[in-house]
Amino acid sequence: MVRRRSSKVWRSADPRDPLFSAEASPFFHLARLVGLYQMRMDGHLKRVGMDVSRWRVLAILHEHDRAPISHIADLAVIRISTMTKLIYRMESEDLISTAVSESDGRVTEVQLTDKGRQIFADVRSIASLIFERAFHDFEDTEIQNLLVASRKIYHNLY
Repeated sequence: MVRRRSSKVWRSADPRDPLFSAEASPFFHLARLVGLYQMRMDGHLKRVGMDVSRWRVLAILHEHDRAPISHIADLAVIRISTMTKLIYRMESEDLISTAVSESDGRVTEVQLTDKGRQIFADVRSIASLIFERAFHDFEDTEIQNLLVASRKIYHNLY
């Protein structure tokens, strides 16, 4: 595919170009989207003693039964030092447990506790409310296209 770097769309989205406009920038809209999502989620999650960071960890561990802290941090796009603090806070709340990896003593693995699984199940309904609000008027193909584009951008930045 030929990149149309001289197109009006490209030029208005490229911060280096004199035609640049924040309103035309995909990153401007992505930042607004993520910020608004986190505000909405936090508003609902705080009522049940949760937050978006804990929700992310629970969701990741729901899909990855046991995972190293570094892998969780990578999936959540959070610095390892920040993730480590969060993991130990969640462990003190009995949401997760940690153990030294049997195959590599330098690695700390994390898994959900029974309480963590229960909290995750409870919080899913809150996340579903936000999801339904955001995507109620989307067709399946629009959601699939958004996922494809998001993964492509992530891969390009990674």
